Amino acid sequence: MKIEPWTFAYRLLGKRVPKLLPHFKDLHIQLRKAGLKIAFSAYVSFMILVSIVVLIFMIVVLPFSLPLILHTNFLSVENFALSMMFAALSSIITFMLVYIYPGMKSSNRRIPIEINLPYISSFLTLLSSSNVSPKTIFRSVARIDTLREVRQEFSNMVRDVEVFGQDLLTSILENARYTPSDRLREILNGYVATVRTGGDPTEYLRISTRNIMKEKMVKLDLMLESLSALAEIYIMVLVAMPLLFVVMFATLGMLGGGTMDPSLMLYLLAYVGIPIMAIVLIVVMSTYTVK
Repeated sequence: MKIEPWTFAYRLLGKRVPKLLPHFKDLHIQLRKAGLKIAFSAYVSFMILVSIVVLIFMIVVLPFSLPLILHTNFLSVENFALSMMFAALSSIITFMLVYIYPGMKSSNRRIPIEINLPYISSFLTLLSSSNVSPKTIFRSVARIDTLREVRQEFSNMVRDVEVFGQDLLTSILENARYTPSDRLREILNGYVATVRTGGDPTEYLRISTRNIMKEKMVKLDLMLESLSALAEIYIMVLVAMPLLFVVMFATLGMLGGGTMDPSLMLYLLAYVGIPIMAIVLIVVMSTYTVK
């Protein structure tokens, strides 16, 4: 039987953790948004246990390693104080990293959901306009293999209905609270409100899809303008400026003098400067994503 580290941590600290849980309410929400299948109390236990392990490890290692690095006396008060300080700092940093991990995971899940939101909304509108039952609509979205994060959100709703016998609208509201995408949460809450007030859910989905498409087009226009400006920067930095430097260094080489060899400067420009600038521009361009 496979034992996860958080399960082991819960077995050790589970009885002492409940008093601390009210202080980590935000963490509970982030765990649900991140889609981590870990119990809240087990994750808090794991977080505390890892911090304690790092603290003990550093307390054992640092008194022997710091004298070699800082050239201090092994039995000095300074060595003891620095060891305790760095050990405590390492434990705190570990605690913070484990604490913020679900939030980072939630942000990573939000991006693909919002990128594919126009397709999700269009799909929901298409099925609803075909007079398909709401359960079948959500079950169909939960079966889309290509959209893993979206599938997980809708699978949770279908699971609560088919396995736990929950009402569909209640399941939608409950799971919408923990979806990492605010826009998807808004659509789901609006869908439930429309059904409960006797409105037309198909018309609501159609209007929502139209608004999402308009927002998408605005963001695409802004992205195209940014890419156009970036293309001009690319031409200026990687085409015009290297040619200017080549001519300048060649002229300096013909005239002679100077503290640095023009040939060396040309080599540095060709094999160091231009590749670094190209990598920087590629990294900048990779961040352009319509969400």
